[in-house]
Amino acid sequence: MKNKSKTSSLRSKRGNYGYVFIAPLLFGLVFMFGIPMVQSLIFSFNRIDLSADGYRQTFIGFKNYYNALFVEAEYREKVVQSILDSILNVPLIIFFSFFIANILNQKFVGRSFARVIMLLPLAMASPALSNFNSSDMMQGAMSAAQGASGVDSAVFESANFGSILISFGMPEVITDYLMQAADRIYEIINLSGIQILLFLAALQSVPRSTYEAAQVEGASGWEMYWKITFPMILPMVFMTFIYTVIDSFTASTNQTLKLVQDTAFSNINFGLSAAMSWIYFIVIILLLSISASIFRLVSVPISGAVVGV
Repeated sequence: MKNKSKTSSLRSKRGNYGYVFIAPLLFGLVFMFGIPMVQSLIFSFNRIDLSADGYRQTFIGFKNYYNALFVEAEYREKVVQSILDSILNVPLIIFFSFFIANILNQKFVGRSFARVIMLLPLAMASPALSNFNSSDMMQGAMSAAQGASGVDSAVFESANFGSILISFGMPEVITDYLMQAADRIYEIINLSGIQILLFLAALQSVPRSTYEAAQVEGASGWEMYWKITFPMILPMVFMTFIYTVIDSFTASTNQTLKLVQDTAFSNINFGLSAAMSWIYFIVIILLLSISASIFRLVSVPISGAVVGV
């Protein structure tokens, strides 16, 4: 009886410590996200009229949602473009990050320096560097340099890599996808810093004793990777996938978010902007649910297959 009471008291104490640690997160969710979300939902069903004394709400029902979906054609175009960009970018980012993380997890001379180089996108995500990178001055300097040297994109287009790949029997759909990936390689690298870090942490979390036991049993490196490493990091692959999807839809360069912001603060239409935000939020939730379901359906047979190899 004493042992059971000690165990229960220890569990309750640990539970209390858990509440203490997540208290700042709960506070932020309620007061920094929860209250603004409720206020935004209320705005989406009202017309907001600003005055010197504040603002006045006039209930108009679903009119803002109707205008966002059927009147604002630009909004629909931006949402569809955001979905297409996500479909294009997410697989590329996942595969690139997974590949680089596996390389950085190996032992070689200069590994620490290579890790620093590949994680530089995390530092370059700062607003100052992002603005400098996208400034007209920088683009003008690059254009001038290209003009002076006589080197432009036509040199690379003349190689016609797409035709070469098709001549080797690669389907045209895959070829077009790879060519688009090559055109956006800088963007992919710039968006892969967190994913590389997550995959690297997952790879390093696999117990070394498991590999040692497999080596004693005579397993090869290929067998250890597909029967031990990959199945054990598969949950992290799923988490990274979800993170990448969300990051793609909420990036600072996302045109849908920019349109929502302009509608609110440039056109002074907070009701319509709130409705756009909630429609976009629902679209993201639906796509996340569909993506998660597809990923689980695909990952379960893959995990079972590689374990059974």
